[in-house]
Amino acid sequence: MNKNLEEFSYLWDGLNSDWALLKFKASPSEKEPRYVIVNTRTNQALIIEDDHLYQYLKETMCEKGVRIVSGL
Repeated sequence: MNKNLEEFSYLWDGLNSDWALLKFKASPSEKEPRYVIVNTRTNQALIIEDDHLYQYLKETMCEKGVRIVSGL
């Protein structure tokens, strides 16, 4: 993992279990759900503007077993 990605390891390292992926569908016609990285304690979203970084973070969070929630 390069240095830039290490700064996000708190999302999945187990030290703070407040982070989760919020699953939703933006419209009924979407086949695949979308995800937002959220802190379930503070109800804040982590906005990642870089699509490639976001995809990596989402996939890594899923691989590491981070919770997927459907509502806060």
